[in-house]
Amino acid sequence: MQVNSFINNNRIIGIVGNSGSGKSTFINNFTESRKVGIVNYDIINGTLVNDQIEYYVKKYEYKLGEIEDRKKEIIQMLGISSNILEKNIYEISESELSKVLIASVLLYNPEMIILDDMLESFDYKSKEKILKLFIKLKKFFNKTILIVSSNVDDIYEFIDDIIVIDEGKVLIYGNKKILLENFDLLKEKNIRVPNIVYFVKKMRDNNIKLDNVDSINELLKTMYREMR
Repeated sequence: MQVNSFINNNRIIGIVGNSGSGKSTFINNFTESRKVGIVNYDIINGTLVNDQIEYYVKKYEYKLGEIEDRKKEIIQMLGISSNILEKNIYEISESELSKVLIASVLLYNPEMIILDDMLESFDYKSKEKILKLFIKLKKFFNKTILIVSSNVDDIYEFIDDIIVIDEGKVLIYGNKKILLENFDLLKEKNIRVPNIVYFVKKMRDNNIKLDNVDSINELLKTMYREMR
């Protein structure tokens, strides 16, 4: 599979599909390198939290002194407590571990970041904070970010493009608005449709004009305009 043909640079791309659809197989087409950082539980290499955060910068022979300020900034942005830096990595919570693994990749600053099913351990506020951080990385540092998720509703508001995997193949890809255009196909394949897309489709089916919106807030604004 020529995965690069489905990837546009400087975009946040959601990779979704049912359990067992082949999302992980799709990601396996990418190899971790200086340019590609993959965040999943397979990248645990340190014993202490601080060692894990510094793992990749040491592997790629960065000068630690030169990135110390960046390290502090990333720890702060992700909300990693300084109290856990010297703890054994297996003694911290799952959500803390997820933040540590994200930090270890962000620190060495690859061009592409792949988040491989790493959002499940976060509560809503933490999840939103991290996804907004990725938006900033795309906007200000031209990063390309792939987010694999089992729950399309978690990421729909924050992504630009989407890749839907089904039975090991790419079923749909393009700007996320393409999901509304392929609503019937997704239902036929029993693939979860984002709640916001489902609502817009049902309103249009009832001759209520609604924009193809990203979030509940945008939906409420659109409905208010239509009701005036």
